[in-house]
Amino acid sequence: MKSAITILAVCGSMTVLAQNTDIDVNMNMGGMGIDMNVNMNETYTETQTTTTTTTTSAGGGETAPNHYVMPGYNGKIGCPWPMSENQFSDALRSVSSKSFDDEKATVAKQITGSNCLTVEQAKRMMMEISFDSAKLEYAKFAYDKTYDIGNYYKLNDAFDFSSSVDELNDYINGK
Repeated sequence: MKSAITILAVCGSMTVLAQNTDIDVNMNMGGMGIDMNVNMNETYTETQTTTTTTTTSAGGGETAPNHYVMPGYNGKIGCPWPMSENQFSDALRSVSSKSFDDEKATVAKQITGSNCLTVEQAKRMMMEISFDSAKLEYAKFAYDKTYDIGNYYKLNDAFDFSSSVDELNDYINGK
């Protein structure tokens, strides 16, 4: 006869440890003249190990990134999802349809303020603006709204004066 078994579970394994069991049975049946004493000392030893491994995966593969992944670009990211080329083309047409530089700069800022651009898109937007001072103001505005800000040096070609490039670099280094 076996008594209770002690179970120890550690890190996903279960081991049944050895158990010493003493059983005493005393029985007296009154009036029948039967007395019975049973003493039993039993050593019960059993070891059983079960290991369970659980593997969990998310529905069939890698999870989607939480931002756009530009092929070949591993630098700092300013915003997560740049405009698609179709969206940007429509936006650029809107800027270029304006007659005056200040109107173009205003529309460019409106578009950039509610979207994310790549450096190439920001550069194309800047090329619609004529004056370096307005280009510089736009470039500063667009910095935090540009995906691949590690490529921001590419905007330097859009300026007519090196002083504008220097001022933009000072602005970026001050952030």
